[in-house]
Amino acid sequence: MNFTNDERFDGLYLNVAQTARGIEPLLDTMFSFLRRKTDFFNGPHGQDTDAAIEKVNQVLMKHIELHKAEQTKKKKQKELEEERKKTKSQRQEEGNWK
Repeated sequence: MNFTNDERFDGLYLNVAQTARGIEPLLDTMFSFLRRKTDFFNGPHGQDTDAAIEKVNQVLMKHIELHKAEQTKKKKQKELEEERKKTKSQRQEEGNWK
């Protein structure tokens, strides 16, 4: 399953974010949970913390690329909308000259 746009946990995360009052405290709670309740930092096969760092970086980079793609798409949409408005305005002005 692709979890990159999964909204099922948004309410839970919003609650944690509001309670934590900041990005760093939110991340601290997430990593605290992983450290205390999972084998995330040791890995399933007793690996060292390098595997955890690699996984965090991998997921972070995936979301950075998604963010960049979304921003590019929004920018293009804004430019298209501005071009449509400009064209519409020019046509209206041309109609007023006749």
